[in-house]
Amino acid sequence: MIRRSVLDHQSVRRRRQRDYGQWGFGLIKVLLVLLGLGVLSLALITGYQFVSSSPVFRLKDIIVMGVDDSLKGEVIRISGITKSQSLLSIDCAGIKSKIESHPWIRSVFLKREFPHTLHIRAENEAPVALVLLDTMYFVSSTGETFKKVERDDSVDFPIITGLSPGGEENGEHLRRVVALLDLLGSGQTQISIDELSEVYVNQSGALTIYVKQFPFKVCLGKEDFSKKLDSLQNVIRHLRSTRRLEQVRSIDLDYTDRAIVTFGDSVA
Repeated sequence: MIRRSVLDHQSVRRRRQRDYGQWGFGLIKVLLVLLGLGVLSLALITGYQFVSSSPVFRLKDIIVMGVDDSLKGEVIRISGITKSQSLLSIDCAGIKSKIESHPWIRSVFLKREFPHTLHIRAENEAPVALVLLDTMYFVSSTGETFKKVERDDSVDFPIITGLSPGGEENGEHLRRVVALLDLLGSGQTQISIDELSEVYVNQSGALTIYVKQFPFKVCLGKEDFSKKLDSLQNVIRHLRSTRRLEQVRSIDLDYTDRAIVTFGDSVA
């Protein structure tokens, strides 16, 4: 019994030594893998830093397209790009965000052309109208306000009035006005957008326009602008033939089958 106990003890001790040896070998393998990954990461970082600082990819040309010449220099200034940079080190997403913060820039696309050129394609914000809120703002072709009107800005655009600052439905109303402006600018109506001076939006969103050549207002409502503008031409033609056009104070076309014409204090 004593002999077997000693042998069993020696067997257990050998198994423990073997287990410790396997565990130690496994630990060494893990350490070697981690060391290899560290060396590889260091080599990649060092290589990237070397390539980034190398004159091989030094930025030499910045080509700005899609905007007016007056904005090209402004685009480069806002981007913060210098020609001492490496083309690889340029943060395109960050530069795009910076340039698009300019009120006259709608969108930006950047492209690297190795080894020395960066292309910047920017799209101008194009106003189609002004809107009077707490102050005067430019309105884009999508019906959004994008910039306060300043002293040196050109203001040769129709003016939108009647909206309250912060109104919940302002966006919907502005898009409706832009749809009307698109129609007037399409050449499909007798009234051109150049003749339009003001668009008044009432609380329900119905539109009333003021045209430079006529001393009266025209109520168009909220829809069917093309049909109503055609009707307006017929009404004006009739009023001219009867020599009563100069007496008109308003024409209301917001009806399905008629036009209401106001002459001074009377209605016809």
